[in-house]
Amino acid sequence: MEAHISPGTIERLEEQSALLQRIYQAEFAKDPTSPATESSRSNMIALRHSINQIYGEAAASDVVHGCSTSRSC
Repeated sequence: MEAHISPGTIERLEEQSALLQRIYQAEFAKDPTSPATESSRSNMIALRHSINQIYGEAAASDVVHGCSTSRSC
C-alpha cells in the first residue's frame, strides 16, 4: 500500500531534489570523476531511495518527474 503524500510534501521533496541535482551538475562540470561528484550523485540516489521507502515507488517517480518538468530544476 502506497502512503498518501500531500502536495506540500511533494513540493518540498521536489525542491530538495532540484537542489541536489544542481549541486551534482556543478560538481560534474568541475570534475566528473571527483569524490565531490560521486558524493553528490550518492545524495541524489539516497533521497530517491528514502522517498521510495517512505512513500512508495510511485511517489518517488512523481517527485523525480515533477522536478524534471518544473522550472526550478
